[in-house]
Amino acid sequence: MHLLALARREQSCVQGVGCSRRRSADGSSIAHSDEPVHDFYVEIRRQLGSSLLWAFSNFAFATITFVALYTIRFSGIGVWLAKFVFVGFVGTVVFSIRDLWRTRTRGQGFIALLLCLPVLVFFDLLTVWEGPLYVSVTGSPVPEFQVDGAAGFHGLQIYGPEHSKAEWRGDDIGLVWGFDWQRRDKFPPMRLRFAYGILPTGYSQEAPLAGVAPALDPEVTYTVKVQPAMGMPEYFTLHGRALIKAEDEYATAVCWAPLSVPGRSDPAYVRADCETKTPLPMSPRGQGRLKAYQERRVVYY
Repeated sequence: MHLLALARREQSCVQGVGCSRRRSADGSSIAHSDEPVHDFYVEIRRQLGSSLLWAFSNFAFATITFVALYTIRFSGIGVWLAKFVFVGFVGTVVFSIRDLWRTRTRGQGFIALLLCLPVLVFFDLLTVWEGPLYVSVTGSPVPEFQVDGAAGFHGLQIYGPEHSKAEWRGDDIGLVWGFDWQRRDKFPPMRLRFAYGILPTGYSQEAPLAGVAPALDPEVTYTVKVQPAMGMPEYFTLHGRALIKAEDEYATAVCWAPLSVPGRSDPAYVRADCETKTPLPMSPRGQGRLKAYQERRVVYY
């Protein structure tokens, strides 16, 4: 019986079942070990094809990407990582479907598909993302802008100090340089680098209408208005290469008050004293705009 057991063990080793031998000093075999020898690389390859591993990894990756997008400073990294989250999502779905067809792995395939739901919610949030954009300025002597964010970059306007003399909402007095996204069939870029005065691809320049943008005076403080594709505009002050967050587009306090206009159902909003809300005297330019509004030659004042 002992000889029969040894013969069976030798046959199992020949057929590939893991076994090991302890050898004596002269190299002869003196004993057998019943512990199987595992191939480490085979196990790794098996794990890489696990839908559950893909699902957990992609869920963690999507969480990191969401945090990066929510953190303004790292929003550019979040936009860059989002494409890899999509690849991981596709891989998870493919391996989950494969595991669902197998009886022994059906449970982990089902759990992997459940973990895909938060990732789908993440991509759904990206379609309506209205988070702030990260905006910075570098370069000398010409400023170079960096804009990052999942909300998309729709346009930019730079105003001089004269913009505080605006007489109606939307008055572009003091506009030095501005452009807007012109393609309606494509979402604006989420990451963009451009230098002052050089129009990025896909945008149309609104000011100046002809020629190049005038050079910026490093001693003057400008107002920068950044318009995302989704969400409210953001405002900054630019002095030299220092870009600081601002509350609105005006360097000084600007207040508006409604003014009834004969023949128009909607009032005109004119400059007013911030304390008394009394309309301020209009310049000939403002009076001309008000007359055009009354005659319905412009849609708003």
